[in-house]
Amino acid sequence: MLELRWRDFITEDHNVPNAVPFVREAILEDAIVLSKHIRKLDKLEIKYSHNISPIGALMSAFQTQNGKNYSIVDDDGYVYAMFGVSDCLENKGYGVIWLLCSEELKKFPRRFYIESKYWLDVLQQDYKIIYNYVYEKNWLSLKWLQLCGFKPVKKVKVGIKNKNFILISRERKNSNV
Repeated sequence: MLELRWRDFITEDHNVPNAVPFVREAILEDAIVLSKHIRKLDKLEIKYSHNISPIGALMSAFQTQNGKNYSIVDDDGYVYAMFGVSDCLENKGYGVIWLLCSEELKKFPRRFYIESKYWLDVLQQDYKIIYNYVYEKNWLSLKWLQLCGFKPVKKVKVGIKNKNFILISRERKNSNV
């Protein structure tokens, strides 16, 4: 099983609680736990894009084609986030990436950013391009994705409420992950 503790990459800790987060393969229980304390903007994004609940969105990740799903958790059982990738059904070689998180993930911004670059390379191994649509007001996600090498492609209307979303994508670079 793929498991990597954040402290394996980062030597300095700033205001880190006793329980240090790490990444592992996601389990259904993670979806149940995270759905109860998901970020407000993530809830809105799910509502506007798919008109489903957070638990519905998280559980659907386990039903995707060739889905790879991971959780950021700690030894105390707290689920900070879940993320993953699955095949795009319309375009061979494209993967749909996703991340849903709690506000608590903000306690580790530097670690999260550094770890993200590694995990995005892992998620992109089987795909020429990874992409998703981000609610235009979810600026924190948009900023993070751009720092991680994603490019905004275009603004599109999404969902039954026709909200503005931004299509973001990232091409695979040659790496040895």
